[in-house]
Amino acid sequence: MLWLTWRQHRTQLLVTLGFLAVLGGVLLMSAQIAMDASNGEISLYCHGGGTPCREYDAGLEDLYQKIYPLIAMLPFVPLLAGVFWGAPLLAREYERNTHQLAWTQSIGRGHWLAVKFGVLAGCATLAGLASGQMFGRWLELFPGKAQTFVETSYFGAVGIAPAAWWLFAFTLGTAAGVLVRKTLPAIAITVAVFLAAAIALLVLRPNYAEPVRTLGPDPAATGALIIEVGRVAPDGREMSSLDDVPGCPLGLGKSECALAAGYQDFTVYQPTSRFWRFQWTEAGILLAATAVLGGVAVGGTVRRRR
Repeated sequence: MLWLTWRQHRTQLLVTLGFLAVLGGVLLMSAQIAMDASNGEISLYCHGGGTPCREYDAGLEDLYQKIYPLIAMLPFVPLLAGVFWGAPLLAREYERNTHQLAWTQSIGRGHWLAVKFGVLAGCATLAGLASGQMFGRWLELFPGKAQTFVETSYFGAVGIAPAAWWLFAFTLGTAAGVLVRKTLPAIAITVAVFLAAAIALLVLRPNYAEPVRTLGPDPAATGALIIEVGRVAPDGREMSSLDDVPGCPLGLGKSECALAAGYQDFTVYQPTSRFWRFQWTEAGILLAATAVLGGVAVGGTVRRRR
């Protein structure tokens, strides 16, 4: 079965491996550019220390912005596992009626599914871990970008979350293939549900833990996931930071005037110290969903008579 699994799915596996190699190459080349710009030394501690440091920081930020379009796409990379691995896994067998031959041999459908699903699920998890580690190491070149909530667009593409996303996408595609028995509809369902899950967790993420609320400047809010900002009036009434303060001018002097008038700024946020806690929380949510989808895929395959 292992050899059969490799023969049937080697194209998908090799294409995905090639994609990860290209991604790693792009990240490596950009890291080399950053190293060359700093004469071979990545001075992560060199910030705000004179003109050379400011120029170095500006160069890193410029490099980061140039490659950002690629970064913004990384959270959707796990769809590869759902669309090209999971959706065709069983749907293609049903479309070609090859399942009737495969499941009437000496190897039962349970064994057949366990080996195929297990091998590909393991490969999807490893691919997610590899992409998350590559991206995480690359982000360390850019101060304030790694292990932070500043860029929520790639939270699911760094750390351990990518492994959970890859496994979820693969299992989602497999379950969709079992339910509809057609490859193209299974792919469409996989894409739609994956995007819906990504949006749902993006909305849910600020609520993974009770947020911190502070009055006045708070150094811990740097790089944090900001949920709400505003002002508290002297009478205790909350208002937006954009609302007019009686007797204060518009523009840059508004904050100082509001503070002098007894108004206090407040911030509600999730601190960066919760980064890994949130990573494990999101991975747990995805693994729970994966278990449900896996049950759908296994139950729909093993119990189905034909």
